[in-house]
Amino acid sequence: MTMKKGVQDREIPVKILVLDVLKPHKPNILEFGKIICSEKSIEDANISVYAVDERTESLKVVLEGKDINFDRIKELIEDHGGVIHSMDKVVLGRKRVIEVPALPEFSK
Repeated sequence: MTMKKGVQDREIPVKILVLDVLKPHKPNILEFGKIICSEKSIEDANISVYAVDERTESLKVVLEGKDINFDRIKELIEDHGGVIHSMDKVVLGRKRVIEVPALPEFSK
């Protein structure tokens, strides 16, 4: 997809970012959350464990801020043994965004 001239260069703030992250058991999610919140662009974080195996935990990470620095968040996650599996939601822009209803879960 090609962006119009000037759109790619324009700063568009990231307000909400939802990530699916795989990480080792240590650090635990409290320590992991504090590490992520040490990034100055993060105002709030909500982290939930949704799967555990003998070596790793799968997390849903919801981050909020005025302009989230994704590159720095990715670096912090990777520096602590984690990997981002997917970016599940992003809210961008300068004005207030009206929340849309969640998509229904599809059974397999």
